[in-house]
Amino acid sequence: MNGAATQIASGQFDDDYFRLPGSVQARVQRKLDDMGSRLTTFSHYRMAGTDKFRLRVGDYRVIYRFDPGRGEIYLVAIGHRREIYRD
Repeated sequence: MNGAATQIASGQFDDDYFRLPGSVQARVQRKLDDMGSRLTTFSHYRMAGTDKFRLRVGDYRVIYRFDPGRGEIYLVAIGHRREIYRD
């Protein structure tokens, strides 16, 4: 795959992302860009009992799915680590 993966964010992800402080947004975006630039070789951590993965960015977690064949990352949710896993 050449270039970075396309990032497709859910409405919930966007709402929560834009409520974060600017410094946290920048760190999250850098980590997402890094993951997208090497999507097939990046260390993905699957969440138990689901088809979703988690990305750790300090105290925050990004919940996502991805399709390496299409070069897409589907951003599902973002939140603080103590709250993101709650239903």
